[in-house]
Amino acid sequence: PSGVVLGTLRRRLTLSSSQISKQFLRSIHKHHGAARSAVGVSVTNNEAFSPYYAGVGFAVLGLVGVTAAMKTQCEELPVFASSSDPIAMGKPSQQEDNINNVFIRPVNQNVRSTKSEKILQAGVKSFENAVDCLKEELEQQSPTSEEENEENGIRCTYEENPVQALATSKVASEEGKQLSPKDVVESLPTSTSPNTDSMVTTRKMYFYRTPQIQDRMAKKLVLLAGPSSKALGSDIAHLLGQPLNEMTVGKFADGETQVQIRDSVRMKHVYIINSTTSVDSLMELLLVISTLRRASAKKITAVIPYYGYSRQDRRQGRESIAAADVARMLEEVGVDTVMGMDLHNDSLRGFFKPTVPVEHLLPVPVAAAYFHEELGSLIDEPKDPSNNASKAQVYPKVTIVAAHEGQVARAAHFRKVLQMLSGADIQMAFISKNRLVAGQKAYEPLLVGDVKGRKCIIIDDIVSTGTTLASCIETLNEEGAESVYAWATHGVFGETTNTPDKLQALPGLEYVLISNSVSPKAPLPTKIRQLNVAPLLAEAIARSLHDQSISGILNLEDMTAERYDA
Repeated sequence: PSGVVLGTLRRRLTLSSSQISKQFLRSIHKHHGAARSAVGVSVTNNEAFSPYYAGVGFAVLGLVGVTAAMKTQCEELPVFASSSDPIAMGKPSQQEDNINNVFIRPVNQNVRSTKSEKILQAGVKSFENAVDCLKEELEQQSPTSEEENEENGIRCTYEENPVQALATSKVASEEGKQLSPKDVVESLPTSTSPNTDSMVTTRKMYFYRTPQIQDRMAKKLVLLAGPSSKALGSDIAHLLGQPLNEMTVGKFADGETQVQIRDSVRMKHVYIINSTTSVDSLMELLLVISTLRRASAKKITAVIPYYGYSRQDRRQGRESIAAADVARMLEEVGVDTVMGMDLHNDSLRGFFKPTVPVEHLLPVPVAAAYFHEELGSLIDEPKDPSNNASKAQVYPKVTIVAAHEGQVARAAHFRKVLQMLSGADIQMAFISKNRLVAGQKAYEPLLVGDVKGRKCIIIDDIVSTGTTLASCIETLNEEGAESVYAWATHGVFGETTNTPDKLQALPGLEYVLISNSVSPKAPLPTKIRQLNVAPLLAEAIARSLHDQSISGILNLEDMTAERYDA
């Protein structure tokens, strides 16, 4: 019906001529004479008709021509577009005050031009695309306000203006020199924020070398950080020299999670950083991935520093294999790649389909490098620093202790890196959990190895209640260890437990080193130090974006491998 068609045309006249495609304007300019004669449209102007409005008028003429070509019967009712109508994103014409009204009156005629019809149909399609693009831009420029969220019962848990990352990869110092990787890491946002006195980094950058992301790839990159990894995500964006894109995560009054992506992700490579430390954080990650997939993201990579439910990786009786169920859910919502850090069991990668590759990052070499620097600072420098033999003679006696049988592989990897960095003879030991009954929590620890008079470093992947760690420390002290340290990748301290205070009260512990894969709920005591793994994850993301090898990041034997930014 002509009333609906012309009413729609009148609403779309609020667009300025700059928003109409050039192809449409060319077709209108070329064929407007034929279109006018085909439909018999007359234009009346009381005083003047500016070229600015002529383009819009001819656009309407073309659309009316299509309607006539399709044999649509138009009524003899005048429909007008007044010069007082608002023009979105346009500037008023200088002659606007001299124009009263522009009337468009369709006249029914059965004249039809096939060539003009095809050209005008192409112009109409271009016009439709321009309208859709403008609508999308207007929607992005007018996000949901806090008042509207409160009316809908949404309580935002993510800051409206998150910490903006600095373009450190291209920042120069006051003397005009490029900042070194160490300077970049020392300028991380977390290094100046409150309650981060426990955050530490290595003095020397062994694996991170300030990634230089190519311009063509930077245009495709989108970085997002969930509430559970907001601080870590800010550090990663800081090191990559890219902005951290905005995302809002909130809750309705009934507890439902609500996710909104503020920036366009169409045909972009999106990296979402979020640890699944709880049911809420897992649901947030799933909804974010689903939102990105529906928003036409080209590739979605879930960077999960701590993979929750990873300890439920096998079936005992009638129990769920939650680690596999989480993998299935991530696949269903549309994730393309998963990047995990120190998974509880490397076999977790087999829970995903072959179409979803899983990158497994091991921060053990970074922790070994930190302990190497700490232990090296306790001794005097040798007379000949270039002589590895002299270094080995003064290096303290160290034994790497696996917390239980399942940690032997991690302890062996830790020992290999520390021995390579120090040149000293590092020994190995482990503590066996000798349980009399299967499934029994209480066990009798059995030490295998020599620890008497030696500095011991306990290796574990997760510290939660601290019971296993406390038992290991007690056993090592009874066996005559000189001092005891510990490294656990993930510090999963529950809200109902007092694990940090429990570890602080252990008399035989020097300190325990954990990563910042899990954000603590409260400031940590002095005996708990956090190793910032943002440089490792930033290097992995940069290499993944440029289709480079990720496993080669922690290869100490070949540090001269060619990089994407060489």
